[in-house]
Amino acid sequence: MNNIIVNNAVLLVIAAVAASLMMLPTAEAALYTVGDDLGWTIPPGGAATYAAWAAKHSFVVKDILVFNFSAGEDDLAVVTKEDFDTCNTTDPLYEFQEPATLQFLASDTFYFTSTLAGHCSKGQKLAIYFAPSSTDSPSPSPTSSFPLKFVSQKIMQGTRT
Repeated sequence: MNNIIVNNAVLLVIAAVAASLMMLPTAEAALYTVGDDLGWTIPPGGAATYAAWAAKHSFVVKDILVFNFSAGEDDLAVVTKEDFDTCNTTDPLYEFQEPATLQFLASDTFYFTSTLAGHCSKGQKLAIYFAPSSTDSPSPSPTSSFPLKFVSQKIMQGTRT
């Protein structure tokens, strides 16, 4: 019975993400799963693992990142460059306790890590530059809004700190 509930929940999440993606212009947005099959975890090869993954892709505004991890066993934080460089996770810009799907609405470098003790220093960190797309409108002012769009309903549970 639990497997049926879990399978139905997984299908519901997939359907919600698929429905959200259908509303996006397909020529403008690419979907990437961070770390591919590894997902979002402490990588076996340290920080070079996620850097190598990011180097294989060319990210542009409106692209979507999916961060897969087990809720309760990991988390995701969006941090400043300074906090990224020093693995300071005490004051993240955003923190997610459940897997996250994010769309990027402005050209910039975004910094991600885990707030769990030791995860950042063991390489669970990722910096990604999103280049302007050929169809970009001017980027929103940093003071007017955060340049991320929360794609899945689950992400709405993320907390801004």
